[in-house]
Amino acid sequence: MKRRIISILLFVLVINKGDAFSQTVKITKYENVVYGMASGAAMLMDIYQPSNTNHIGIVVIQGSGFGTFATTSYNEDGLKESYADDDYLSKSAKDLVNKGYTIFMVNHRFAPIFHYPTIFYDCQRAVRFVRFNSNKYGISPERIGALGHSSGAILAASLGVKDTTITNAENGIDSVSSKVQAVVTLAAHFNLVDIYRKDASDSAVKSDLVLSILYNYMGELPQIKKGEFILSGKYSDASPISNVTKDDGAFLIYYSDNDPYAPVRQGIDMYHKLQENNVPAKIVLKPKSGHHPVPDVDEVDLWFKKYLK
Repeated sequence: MKRRIISILLFVLVINKGDAFSQTVKITKYENVVYGMASGAAMLMDIYQPSNTNHIGIVVIQGSGFGTFATTSYNEDGLKESYADDDYLSKSAKDLVNKGYTIFMVNHRFAPIFHYPTIFYDCQRAVRFVRFNSNKYGISPERIGALGHSSGAILAASLGVKDTTITNAENGIDSVSSKVQAVVTLAAHFNLVDIYRKDASDSAVKSDLVLSILYNYMGELPQIKKGEFILSGKYSDASPISNVTKDDGAFLIYYSDNDPYAPVRQGIDMYHKLQENNVPAKIVLKPKSGHHPVPDVDEVDLWFKKYLK
C-alpha cells in the first residue's frame, strides 16, 4: 500500500470572457490520503486543491456498480485516479477544480464482498474526514457538496439525505457530521426497488444488470408482495427517496431520456419528494445521452455556489 504522496500539477486556463487574459492555476494534489481504516486496509482518497480556491469542497464518487466493475484494490484506478484522464465524471471534476473547488476523489469498499451499509459508511467517513480537516485543505466545514455518477450518484444522494451519529466517538473525525449540503447526481437510482415494475413501459426496469448490481450492493433481494418488489426494510433504508426530510441538501438531478439502466421517472419521483419537503431541487433531462448525461459545468458551479454559501 502506497503512503501519502504530495505532487504539484499546473493547469493553464482562460477564465475571462473574450479571452482577454489567461491565468495559471496551481493545483496541489494529495495522493492516496488515508481517510480511514477498514477491513485491515487503508481507505484512500486523492485531493485536488487549486490555488484560486473558493473554499468549497466536493466529494466525488465514480460509478462502478458499487465496485462490481472495479478491482479488489482500495487504490482502484477507475475511481479516484481517473481524474487525470478525460473520462466522463473526472472531466467534470477537473473543470470544477479549475473553477476553484477542492475535489476529494473517494474510494470505498467494493461489492459483492461488502454490502450496504458498509459501503455507504465509507462515504460518510470520507465526508467526516473532509469536514474535520477542512482548515488543512482550505475549505469551510459547512460548504461541502457531493457529486456522483450511477452507483456513485446513489451514494452521493444518500450523503445529502442521511446522517449517522456515532455514539461515544473515540476521535474527532467520528464526532462531526457526515451530511453534505448540496448534491449533484448523474443517472441515479433513488428508489432501489423500482425495477421490473409491471406498470412501467420504461425498458430500464427490465435490466438484469441493474438487479444484479443492486443485489451485490444490498446482499439480498427486496421483499416481494403480489409479485412485485416493495420498498421496505434494508432497501428502504438504502434508498435516498425514503430518507428525504426538510433539512436535506439541495439536489441538482441529471438524467438522459434514453438511459438503459436509470429510468427518468426515478429523478422525477425524487424531485417531487424533495419539493414536498421544501428542499431545493432541479431536474435536467439530457437528450440521447444513454447512461452518461453530461452535466453543464457552469450550471453545476452556480448550483454549488448558491447552496453552499
